[in-house]
Amino acid sequence: MALASSRLEPLMGSIMNTLPLPRRLPIALGLFLVPACGSDSMAPSGGGPAISVAVVPATASLLTSGSQDFTATVANDPSNSGVTWSITGCSGGPAACGSLSRITTTQATYTAPPTVPPGGPGVTATSVADPTKAITATVAVAATSTGREIAFFRSDSIYAIYVMNAGGTGVTRVTVVDDHEWLLYAEPVWSPDGSKIVFYDGSSKGGDDDIYVVNADGSGRRNLTNNQAQDVQPAWSPDGTKIAFSSWSTGGIYVMNPDGSGLRNLTNNAGDNFTPAWSPDGTKILFGSTRDGNYAIYLMNADGSGVTRLTDPEGIWGEPAWSPGGTKIAFASSRDGNRDVYMMNADGTGVTRLTNDPGSSAYNPVWSPDGSKIAFWRYCSYCTGNGEIYVMNGDGSGLLNLTNNPAFDERPRWSPDGTQIAFSSDRDGNTEIYVINVDGSGLRNLTNNPAIDIAPAWRPR
Repeated sequence: MALASSRLEPLMGSIMNTLPLPRRLPIALGLFLVPACGSDSMAPSGGGPAISVAVVPATASLLTSGSQDFTATVANDPSNSGVTWSITGCSGGPAACGSLSRITTTQATYTAPPTVPPGGPGVTATSVADPTKAITATVAVAATSTGREIAFFRSDSIYAIYVMNAGGTGVTRVTVVDDHEWLLYAEPVWSPDGSKIVFYDGSSKGGDDDIYVVNADGSGRRNLTNNQAQDVQPAWSPDGTKIAFSSWSTGGIYVMNPDGSGLRNLTNNAGDNFTPAWSPDGTKILFGSTRDGNYAIYLMNADGSGVTRLTDPEGIWGEPAWSPGGTKIAFASSRDGNRDVYMMNADGTGVTRLTNDPGSSAYNPVWSPDGSKIAFWRYCSYCTGNGEIYVMNGDGSGLLNLTNNPAFDERPRWSPDGTQIAFSSDRDGNTEIYVINVDGSGLRNLTNNPAIDIAPAWRPR
């Protein structure tokens, strides 16, 4: 599909050169460009080449709540005044038709509404110098999939984030994270509505790690931080309007909008602050910090105020995790000489040791969606393998070793319905993504690929 361009009248004696054609994208993406009504044959002054407007990309297809950047070019505009932007072809306001943000005279970001809009909303760029010249890009918006899918990170000849069905079929590369040999790790994190994935480029090249976001179909990739710093561990707010992350370069916890705007340092403290975790109601952020010496768990309001230390600064390690109801916090600690799973109330009271296994180390406790169980992984040299996946009741009873295999099994993640757990394992020689039922049955290798596949993340439903 060619970009529209204006032409001079025959009496002008020449035809204006057309703008370069962008690379063709599939017609099925559903975006087309049409010239606005009104004559485009003569410049407003009656002489010289006429103004014309072009917009790229020439195609776009979004899931609900997905976003896309558009760039406009105005040819033959001596004032260089650019364009104005608007949403056309749809009635009902932003809630029904979507919204525009990050607007300049040359660029704008369209964000689709949470439901499929009526008709085909258009993103229209209109020349400021000659308002009769405009171009409209019509975007096709599809509903976010309600199927069961898993995102994961694959380290191969390239390093990329993939998405597959929960049965292991339909493996699709969403985005290349790094095409060099430097990448160490990148964990995909779904937005609450399942329309986007945020991740960090965990490479070691120059200590420059950035937070990126990409639509679930691979479109709209954007570097949100773009800074000479190590920005890692992104976490979505429950309503999807904010992203918190930690910067290993400054030691701070930051928050920003999903488009990278509104960046703010919440901690502003000399210690290292990391692993932010939003409370289920979005009003507070849990995090780890060394500000008082050793590692401890802290709590603050979502705006950075009201910082409270919840644990003694001693022997704490692991990702503290909120219960779904926001009343409990699970964490790993070596406070009693051995690294085990503990639980406490959201205000730091009622600390209870849930596991007790001398000689082993427990990591990364995660709550089941209904809050009744906790999964974690344990490293021990005396076990049948180096790592095992365990599940127990929320009070520590009913402990069950799910994997019990001479392999390294790690980082369990619950399915949205709480019936399965995904994890990574090297049991078959390669590091793969597996799923297993919560009673230990139904073990299945989903990836079965010679690459290294890690960091599974279930798409929210």
